[in-house]
Amino acid sequence: MQSNEPSEALLCKVSSTPPQELSGSGRLRRAGRSLKVVAAVSAAALVSGSAVAAGSTTGAAASSSHVLTTAITADLSPLDPDTYYEAQGLPITQGTYQTLVTYAPNSPKIIPLLATSWSESRNGLTYTFHLRHGVRFSDGTPFNAAAAEASFKRRTVMKGGPSYMTAPIKSYSTPNAYTLVIHMKAPTAPFLDYLASPYGPMMSSPTGVKLHTVHGDHASHWLATHTDGTGPYVLSAVKSGVVYTLTANPHYWGPKPYYTTVNFDVVPSAEQEILELQNGQLNMVFGQELTTRDLNSLASNSQLQIQRFPALYEQDLWVNPASKVFGSPSMRAALKAGLNIKLLTAQSFGSYGVQSTNVYPNGMLPNGAAVDAPVYNPAKLKAALRRYKGKSVTIGWYNESQTEQTLADLLQVELQADGLNATVREYPASELFNLPTTPGQRPDLMMAAFNPDSAAPDTWARIYWYKNAPVNLLGCTAPKADAALDTALHQPNSAAALKGEIQAAKLYGASNCWLNIANGDDTLVADKNITGFVHELPWVLTVQLSSLHPKA
Repeated sequence: MQSNEPSEALLCKVSSTPPQELSGSGRLRRAGRSLKVVAAVSAAALVSGSAVAAGSTTGAAASSSHVLTTAITADLSPLDPDTYYEAQGLPITQGTYQTLVTYAPNSPKIIPLLATSWSESRNGLTYTFHLRHGVRFSDGTPFNAAAAEASFKRRTVMKGGPSYMTAPIKSYSTPNAYTLVIHMKAPTAPFLDYLASPYGPMMSSPTGVKLHTVHGDHASHWLATHTDGTGPYVLSAVKSGVVYTLTANPHYWGPKPYYTTVNFDVVPSAEQEILELQNGQLNMVFGQELTTRDLNSLASNSQLQIQRFPALYEQDLWVNPASKVFGSPSMRAALKAGLNIKLLTAQSFGSYGVQSTNVYPNGMLPNGAAVDAPVYNPAKLKAALRRYKGKSVTIGWYNESQTEQTLADLLQVELQADGLNATVREYPASELFNLPTTPGQRPDLMMAAFNPDSAAPDTWARIYWYKNAPVNLLGCTAPKADAALDTALHQPNSAAALKGEIQAAKLYGASNCWLNIANGDDTLVADKNITGFVHELPWVLTVQLSSLHPKA
């Protein structure tokens, strides 16, 4: 979701860290949807059947037929389940592959999926998974412990962005055909969350991988445009620049979805998406390209519905510690006091987000465990800026997000009113995600929003805020917080880990390197006759489309 609501003048009177091996380019487009409230599609979820031409089924027909048509905004990066680390393709990877465990709807609770049960040793070094019987991959190969082990090992060998999730594993054993035992190098508190993540280790057919391996590529070329998982769908056709088609997996072990075909038409603009939705060419639109005004307008259409879901999705203002104006801890604190967060949230998210009140996105820690609710004091910022009158500062924003532009413009008005020469600069993805390694290109301030890889706090802080983290855009650090996070990571019991995670969160918050603004919802717009929406908490793009069906 983006916002193009009119700005209000004078807004504020206005160690052991595998995630650091994440690929910058892998996260690039994934985070590229960061400030837009995006709709979703999850693991056991996508819809499929026989392929049809893009746009050939009208919305009215699809709501009662077995074909569903939605949209993506551009062609996707290679969809290999062990290297794909972006956003728009999640409906495809989540609908065709499955993990051993997953998240319960709208909850951080981990529940069974391909594993029916599991146990963890008291020292945190051994996990035993009892696997579901009767499951087959889409090529007909049986799913069992040997196939699961092969899938985990492929994740490690591929060395993609999400390979950090298997890096703590020392070895595997398979005492019988349906028991997988994972032996860890050291206790890793968020390990089960790694496995439940939308980017967690997905099970792919070892037969298919072997059959399609060319020159030792582990079938990565084939899996870029094909799938071979245990989910309800198969990627059956890709027409570059036009449509991606999913069709039903004939070997799927679970309930068959009502919609037996899903088409992802490539629709490059929000305006065209809205037009095709209103004309019935699309049955559902993900919210990533829609502004607050778009959503408010569509909400008045009696033929449509807007669905909203909680997501671990936070908008922050990042501060450059090398900034000649805001780099010092005292100036960061003054800036925090001078932000009218309530107004910023209202102007940028409207009713599709809430003001941030916790250090991490709401729901990652027990509510109130690490509170972040600064007292608004614009006089403190104004006084602190007197000695910098006339100094120049740059406010960056990611150029695919109008919400970030709105926020940057509002902040510019405030800082200019307080005497600074404030300019706003857009950053394309190619520049934004290179900022961690190009400090000379960093602005003084950056508007950016992200979600974590899972519901575990470690997968927020270690990726975005840890020293030299892969997406620590402006290089601000909080060494004591990093140390607390490291201690928590290797605790063998959840209570001790949580204590360390809370301590780390408080220390990160106190650094004022990242000033929290809002938590955004995950949204989608759909034909009014569709029902059965089920959503996972941690990420956008996690609505289970296989549960969708027409209203009676």
